[in-house]
Amino acid sequence: SPLSIRGLGLDFGLIGIETGISLYNMPGLPMNGLPFEANEPLTGPHWSILVPLQLSLTLDANAMSVKFLGGGFGMGHLAPQINYGNMDRAIRDYEGWDVANANLDVENKIGFGWMAGVELAFHVNDKFSITTEVQYLKGDSGAAITGAYSGGSIGGDIETRTVAYPDAVTALEGVEISLGVKMNR
Repeated sequence: SPLSIRGLGLDFGLIGIETGISLYNMPGLPMNGLPFEANEPLTGPHWSILVPLQLSLTLDANAMSVKFLGGGFGMGHLAPQINYGNMDRAIRDYEGWDVANANLDVENKIGFGWMAGVELAFHVNDKFSITTEVQYLKGDSGAAITGAYSGGSIGGDIETRTVAYPDAVTALEGVEISLGVKMNR
């Protein structure tokens, strides 16, 4: 993530609520809700924005603190594109053809998911801490696909099929590891 501001919120003793924003450069993301499986990402590259909202439980000591986080997030993808190389191979395998070429449009919708993790903060002094955080994220955003693809087998006829995958979603799942600096109050 080239830009991330996280941990903004309110503390009520041991319990708190946090939010923030992160901008990610996604090299590619998988898609679900299609009639076929793909081992490679079907979208990307593109930028994504993620806004978390989490509850926290903090156990604080003099030298360090441990914070357990859990909640949800909203995400939006900025101008996502189909990765045609990977999509064409997935369609080719699905149809049992030798070659396939797609011309598809993807609808971009806001997505949601859940996340949970832990943060360790090493207190340098009363006003400054160095943090490390690990979170697991799982979510998706609607990405209905329409268009057409053509293809066939060597020596056979070329076929063209229209596409309407209204239940397609762009999936985001993985582990986020971050290092940061926290300004204490």
